[in-house]
Amino acid sequence: MYNRTIQKKMDQYLDSHQSFTIYGARRTGKTTLVLEYAKRTGLEYKYVDCDLFSNQQRLSIQEVEPLKEFIGSAKLLIIDEAQRVKNIGLNMKIIHDHIPDVKVIATGSSALDLASEVKESMAGRDYSFYLFPLSLQELSQKTDKIEMKSKLNDYLIYGSYPEVIQKESYQEKIDYLYELINSYLYKDLLELDLIKKPSVLINLLRVLATCLGGEVTSTSLSEKVGIAKDTVEKYLDLLEKCFIIKIIRPYNKKIANEIKYPYKVYFWDLGVRNAIIEDFKLLELRSDFELGGLWENFVFIEKIKKTMNNNEYKKYWFWRTNESSAKEYDMIEEENGVLTVYEIKSGQSGVNKVKKYPIFFNTYEGSELNIISKDNFTDFLL
Repeated sequence: MYNRTIQKKMDQYLDSHQSFTIYGARRTGKTTLVLEYAKRTGLEYKYVDCDLFSNQQRLSIQEVEPLKEFIGSAKLLIIDEAQRVKNIGLNMKIIHDHIPDVKVIATGSSALDLASEVKESMAGRDYSFYLFPLSLQELSQKTDKIEMKSKLNDYLIYGSYPEVIQKESYQEKIDYLYELINSYLYKDLLELDLIKKPSVLINLLRVLATCLGGEVTSTSLSEKVGIAKDTVEKYLDLLEKCFIIKIIRPYNKKIANEIKYPYKVYFWDLGVRNAIIEDFKLLELRSDFELGGLWENFVFIEKIKKTMNNNEYKKYWFWRTNESSAKEYDMIEEENGVLTVYEIKSGQSGVNKVKKYPIFFNTYEGSELNIISKDNFTDFLL
């Protein structure tokens, strides 16, 4: 239905032997993307679904001949949900080095072990791409700016998973999102050996879902969920590597100090966030705090999607001072040492209250201040 932005980057390797890995949450369209890519290569390909235990076993053997037999006459091997295969990085290396006429594409809905395995085993042999729920840039292929603004509330409530966008009724969207988190999100997370108490992880997700736009600490989260601080940090790392949340830290010249201060947690998709807390009510029925959090989450994530999809090298933080009457900015963007400041405002009254704090602009000379509102968001996110 939509051309994905990373297709152009993938197509640079249509005629090469280059292997690559595509990371992204379940149902973001990874399988469709790689199968379409396979057709464009013109190569005979073999698609392997690693949700099937039999395929996990066949691909976990570190011997050339059994792997050759499994691949057969295919010249392109697609390993879907590769994180389920033990030592998959080593096996991709064996195929690359010892079966040189076979190209490998792997996909993974968790970077917990897969990224480190592939990076270590396939150094210099593999590229990584990331596929997210549909970005505004991708949606703009079929939606103009005026229509996009009219659909903004839907994006904030139901998110932008490809299948959600295609559903015609709100009830169909809700049903799909509940099925997504119960059949995939929770299932995949709870199958990981690191999860000792499934109910605790689900409770943590629910707490995070209520904190959008607010600062949290591992200590405050541990108190709310009733688990140790170290466990909170382990679970946050897991949730981030499974592409469910994104942690944003405060901007500090001393990078090592960032982890000492409160941070913010956003969800890669707001439809998933709302399904977790079973809340799909209309925006006009929500508090100003929740509205502000949803809008801030939306803008932050769309900014990051745009940056990563376009292969730009930018970093993101928020900024605040430590005194009781703290001064703060919602988003700090850094590119080549230059800082751009963004204030993210969901209502017109907030737009009129934005201040240019001398303490920031005197410290970081040359920085620019922008305001992103519901009236002008397409100027910054498309």
